[in-house]
Amino acid sequence: MDIESKLSTLAKVGKRLNMASVEWAVGASALLYLEGVTADFHDFDLIVAPDSMETTLDVFNRLGARLLPAQSPNPVYASARFVEFTLDNVDFDLLCDYTLRRNEDLYRYPFPGDRAIRAVTVQGVPVPLCPLADWFVLYQLMPGGVKKATLIAHHLKTHPRDGTRHWLGKWLNMRLPGEVRERIFTLYTELGVR
Repeated sequence: MDIESKLSTLAKVGKRLNMASVEWAVGASALLYLEGVTADFHDFDLIVAPDSMETTLDVFNRLGARLLPAQSPNPVYASARFVEFTLDNVDFDLLCDYTLRRNEDLYRYPFPGDRAIRAVTVQGVPVPLCPLADWFVLYQLMPGGVKKATLIAHHLKTHPRDGTRHWLGKWLNMRLPGEVRERIFTLYTELGVR
């Protein structure tokens, strides 16, 4: 399916979520596309606040989305809720209380808080985005995610944005694996040299 068709479906969903006052944001590969880091994406990962999950499920049901059967749990992911829908042949993963498991330790993404700080307009609809700095960290916690984290770091260095060091600093105040903390600190330092 072409990107414009996927974005059209995102706009349809986003309009309804916004009307329902859902706290949500786009993350993962679609975030990288919308921020200009990559040229393509497969599906939409929507990070949803715990208080908004039931409303979000209702929005997808009212739009006629098809609930996909639950898959076998992946030991890497320990989110409170993970629900997959397809709408207009576009897949949506709804992630509530997004948590990653690494070496038996759990790392929770602190959404919503103040995380959806920026929105882009997709076919006339405001679409909130997670901070790229957050996904620089989250990809490092996922198996095989360092390549995407490296792409994000390069983008953040070549396209500086106010607030990036703020988000990285918040992660530095959290419990993280040593090598991940090192990479965050390196990027944090490099961005401060400007």
